[in-house]
Amino acid sequence: TQKLERRLQIAAAMIRISEALANNEQCDCWTRILDSISQLGTMGMSDDEQILDTQGQHGIVVYSPTFRHSQFDELFNKVDSIRGLEKYLFTRVGRNRLPRIRGYEGVERSPPANLPSSFYQPSYLEAMKKGVVNVVAISKEKTTIPRCVLRQSLENLDSDSSQKLTDTFGLQPIGISWSATKRLVLVVRCL
Repeated sequence: TQKLERRLQIAAAMIRISEALANNEQCDCWTRILDSISQLGTMGMSDDEQILDTQGQHGIVVYSPTFRHSQFDELFNKVDSIRGLEKYLFTRVGRNRLPRIRGYEGVERSPPANLPSSFYQPSYLEAMKKGVVNVVAISKEKTTIPRCVLRQSLENLDSDSSQKLTDTFGLQPIGISWSATKRLVLVVRCL
């Protein structure tokens, strides 16, 4: 789906940025985020429904899969917000983003096989044990859900790092000054 592809592209771009800046901590965190998104796949993405409220305002209600751990909602909100915050690194395509509202009900679907148990809602794991929902294979690997803190930290970017970003992403040819970029680039740190 578009949502999966967009999140994969954002994570991959942020990995390239952190590599260009030689920021191993950020690179490791974004690599874990990319791996988590890949493991969840299309089945792990939420469903959206466009609504029109009583005042005529458009919005989107987001319904998370019932099996997916709620920590992914926070993680995906942060991943999705990167495009808006990193305006100089991501090209906006399409119309303005509509406001999102988290739906109370989840969307019922079977999870992909071999997800780590930490990716599941505890209640869904219980329901699988009781045979209430379809049983799927669970990975034995111990994987945690990436939890990230966004912080601005490139205000003192040295000229070597600036040049690496320019060479990697071609920012100078489109007329972006480093003083503006330094204020807008966010760094993600895993907890």
